[in-house]
Amino acid sequence: MMIGSDYTVRPDPELIAASLDQGDRQAWEALILRYQRLIYSIPIRMGFSPSDAADVFQTVCLLLMENLAFLRRRDRLGPWLVITTRRECWRLGRERQAEPPDPETDSSNPAQEGDTVATLEEEILQLERHSLLHAALEGLDPRCQQLLKLLFWTEPRPAYDEIVRLMALPEGSIGPTRARCLEKLARILQRMGFWS
Repeated sequence: MMIGSDYTVRPDPELIAASLDQGDRQAWEALILRYQRLIYSIPIRMGFSPSDAADVFQTVCLLLMENLAFLRRRDRLGPWLVITTRRECWRLGRERQAEPPDPETDSSNPAQEGDTVATLEEEILQLERHSLLHAALEGLDPRCQQLLKLLFWTEPRPAYDEIVRLMALPEGSIGPTRARCLEKLARILQRMGFWS
């Protein structure tokens, strides 16, 4: 999928309207790109194989396409996708006579541990925010993307001198560059409704 950076930062209601009203393929692709990690993560966390997760993803995307015009709250697409994906997982589990563990009763479920997400609504919000954060990151220029990924998403995190070498940055410029990149990321997240 190749979509313009303008699409990656537009809020869901705008992308949905563009998809429906103007038949804008890039808007549809931006929605799918924004939520693909969220959709894939649910069947994996419920114990399905990557192949089953891909099947669930395809089915959920089809359901989204069929129901997009009927969404009552276009600003709540993330929670709708979480619920729809869970239902599809349960349907697939019943079909195969091997139901996946119920996240509410499974003793290995991290949602029952005290220091993790305790309710479905909190889990939905956490997954949605994670998905929006990744979508916003994709809206940054490649240099900012690379720097923030190295600083915050690479394990183990490289030393500053290694980052300077990898990115061909001047000595002592990581701090100011990081600050500018985080400001850009915050503006994108604000436009996407991250804090609303």
